[in-house]
Amino acid sequence: MTKAVVPLTIEQAIIRAAAEQGGVPVESVSPSTHFTNDLDYDSLDAVEFTMKVEDALGVKIPDEKIPELVTVQMVIDYVSVQRSAK
Repeated sequence: MTKAVVPLTIEQAIIRAAAEQGGVPVESVSPSTHFTNDLDYDSLDAVEFTMKVEDALGVKIPDEKIPELVTVQMVIDYVSVQRSAK
């Protein structure tokens, strides 16, 4: 018997991508997690994380928007608006 695959919510997908990019356990990332202060992201990490989010959730985050999205919640909000606009 195969296990059913449950799709991730936007929040779960973003938290998973943030944790993976930061090399930390998923449990240590929350919506209030700050990419630079909490996960030590540099500009390359931010770009790679953004690409993971874009691939996982089918959205486009413009390069000029990346520096403005400094917490997990900001990315969740941005992606939610983009997906609802489709």
